[in-house]
Amino acid sequence: MKTIKILLLFLISFIYTGVPAQGENDNWYFGNKAAVNFSTSTPTALNNSQMLADEACGTASDASGNLLFYTNSQTIWNRQHQAMQNGTGLLGNPSSQQLIIVKNPANTNQYFVFITGEGTNPVSSINRISYSIVDMSLGPIVNGQPLGAVLQNFKNIPITDNLGNNFGSEAITAVAGSTANTYWLLIPNGNNLYSYQINNLGFSNGNPVVSNLNFPVNLGFRRFYSIKASPKLNNPNFSNFICISHWVDTSTGISNPQTINRIVSFNSTTGAINNSYSLNVNSIMAYLPEFNQNGSVLFLGNKSIYAIDLQNSTTGSVNSLQIYNDPQANAYISLQRNKNGNIYITRLNSNFLGVINNPNNYGSGMSVTMNSINLGAGYNVYGLPQLIPLNGEPTGDYYPCIDNLDLFSESNLSFFYQIGNTITAQTKYVLGPRHTITMQAGNSVRLLPGTEIQKGANYHAYIAPCRAGSVSKEFTQNKNQTGMILDLDKKIQNENLITKDIEISPNPASTYINIDSGNEKITSWELFDISGRNILKGTSTQVNVQNLPKTNYILKINTSNKQVTKKVIVK
Repeated sequence: MKTIKILLLFLISFIYTGVPAQGENDNWYFGNKAAVNFSTSTPTALNNSQMLADEACGTASDASGNLLFYTNSQTIWNRQHQAMQNGTGLLGNPSSQQLIIVKNPANTNQYFVFITGEGTNPVSSINRISYSIVDMSLGPIVNGQPLGAVLQNFKNIPITDNLGNNFGSEAITAVAGSTANTYWLLIPNGNNLYSYQINNLGFSNGNPVVSNLNFPVNLGFRRFYSIKASPKLNNPNFSNFICISHWVDTSTGISNPQTINRIVSFNSTTGAINNSYSLNVNSIMAYLPEFNQNGSVLFLGNKSIYAIDLQNSTTGSVNSLQIYNDPQANAYISLQRNKNGNIYITRLNSNFLGVINNPNNYGSGMSVTMNSINLGAGYNVYGLPQLIPLNGEPTGDYYPCIDNLDLFSESNLSFFYQIGNTITAQTKYVLGPRHTITMQAGNSVRLLPGTEIQKGANYHAYIAPCRAGSVSKEFTQNKNQTGMILDLDKKIQNENLITKDIEISPNPASTYINIDSGNEKITSWELFDISGRNILKGTSTQVNVQNLPKTNYILKINTSNKQVTKKVIVK
C-alpha cells in the first residue's frame, strides 16, 4: 500500500481521475529519419522512419497511440514504414513549410491530409494547397488490420477560396470547433484569414469564412510566412489565439523587411477573427512559433527564443523575456508543442530535440535545454509535426510527469506539482501566508525537518498516479489588449549590445562564480536547475555553488536594462 510520509500536520486528500485515451498525437516522424514516441512520461526515440522531410511533416496515430501513417507532403508511409497504397505522388513541395492532418468527422476511418505548395513558385496545378483522404479501412491486411490507402478520387484535390481561386500559401493549420465533430481549417492569404469548416457534412471547400487580418504586408507570392493556433482557451469572447508570422520577403530582393508576428483572437463558433485581442510583434525573424498549453505565452524562435506574455500585456506595456540565445545556432528553428504541453525545439542537423523548461509560468523560471531528447541515428532538418486537432482538448496549465522532485525553495505563489514517484521538500523549504501549493505524487510526499508552513498558507498533498494533463485556467481580460505593439527587433539589437558586457567566471566552477557586468548594475540573479526550479537567488556579484550537486544550471542575471541567461556547470 502506498503511504505518505509527512513530518508536519496538514490536510491529506486522496484522488484518482481517469483520463480517456487520446493517443492520436503519441508519435512524431520528422526530419531525416527522426521519430519520437510520447506515450510514456519519458519520450522515446524511434529508429524505424523511412522519411526525409525538409520542412512540412505530419503523423497520425489511433486513439490508443498506435502509429497509422506519416508524411512529408509528397509520400505517405504506413505503419509498416512502406509507401501507402496510392500514397505517392502527392503534390507538396519538399520545401513547403507546413501541412496539417485532420480526422474526418463524417467517417471515423478517414483522415484529411492538407498539403501546401512552395512560396517562390507561382500558383499552378502542381504548386497549390490541396488535400487527399486516407482511409484506414482499405489497403493490404497485416496482422488482421488494414494498412490504409489514399482514396483514388480524393487525391491532390485543390482548395479554393470564396471566388474559386487556388491558394499558393505555405501556411496552414487547424483547430477544433465549438461543438463535437467540428473543426476549422485555417489558411492566411493576401490580407485575409480563410476558415473552412470540417464537420459531419464534409469539408466546406470553396465556401470559407473570410476575416480581415489587418496585416501590415500582403501575404502573397514570394513572401514566406506560417500560422499557429493556441489550444482552446477558457474565455467567453474567443476560443483561440492565432499567430501569423511573416519572416522572409524574396519579392523585392530584401531578405527581411517587415518581419512581423500578428496575434489575433479567433472564435471557433463563427470561424471568424474578432476584435477582442490583437498584438503585433515586430521581430528580426520567427520561423514557426508556438503557444504554451494554456495560451498565456507565445514563444518566438530563431537564433534567440523570446517569451511574450499574452495574459498580462496591455496596450501601454507588452511583456517579453529572452530565454535563450545562441549566436552560432542555425536559423529557422521550429517550436512545436506536443500532446503533453511540452514545447520542443529543432536545430538544423542536430540529433537532439531541445525543450523549453517551465513554459506555463511566464517569468525568470523559464529556460531552454537544447539537448533534451537524443534522436539516435535520426536528426532534425527544419519542421516538426503539427498536432492533429481533437475535440475536447483540455485547457489550462500543464503539469508534466517527471519521476522525482526535490524542492529547496518555493518561487511560485500558486502551483500544483504532479510527480510520478516522490516529492521531497528539503530543509528550509518555507511556505508563507500567501502561498497556495498542492503536491501530488505517485508514491510519497516527504517534508524534511526544518520545513515550515506558516499561518495563512494553503497546502494540500495527494497520493495519486501522475496523469499528464491540465487544470483549467481562465484567460482573463481585465485590461486593454487590442492594438498592442512590441518592437522586439529594436529590443533585440539593444540587448545584444548589453549582453557583451556581462560575463561569468570560472565556468565550470566548484566554489564561487563571479559575475562581471561591466557598466551594468546587477539588480538580482537567480539560479535554476534543469527542471526550472529556483535553487538560489541574490544581488551580489558572486554566486556560491560549493554546496550544490555537480550538474548543469541556468543563471539568470537581471540588470536595470536587461535579463541575461547563462549556462552554468558545477563540477
